Amino acid sequence: MSRYEGDVTPAVLAVMAATPDPRLREIMVSLVKHLHGFVSEVRLSEAEFREATAIINQIGKLSNDAHNEAVLMAGTLGVSSLVCLLNNGDKGANRNRSKPAWPILANALAIHGERRHDRQVRYGGPAAVCQWAG
Repeated sequence: MSRYEGDVTPAVLAVMAATPDPRLREIMVSLVKHLHGFVSEVRLSEAEFREATAIINQIGKLSNDAHNEAVLMAGTLGVSSLVCLLNNGDKGANRNRSKPAWPILANALAIHGERRHDRQVRYGGPAAVCQWAG
């Protein structure tokens, strides 16, 4: 166990470096760096950490074969839309029509007309996952 906060991230990264799959290693190393940076930046308290893990645990309990609460949370945080746009960009020309994963955020953006990088994000209904306009 590390005795100093500055020792924790390098110790975890050393373990992640042994991950055999290169892509999984890249993802995990980046996740650890960003997550540890976030915890340090906001100076997360132990009580806040316990509350956050309780929320994650509740997300798991509320999920089942027909309802995935983690996907809904990802949509609320904008992660689903970011993944969609990163993988299906080109101003909506490459829309993925298979799984609408971000209606909550997209509806909020459409309702409020928020603009991001001079483009407006719109939810096109169940058939259209993401679409750039503007």
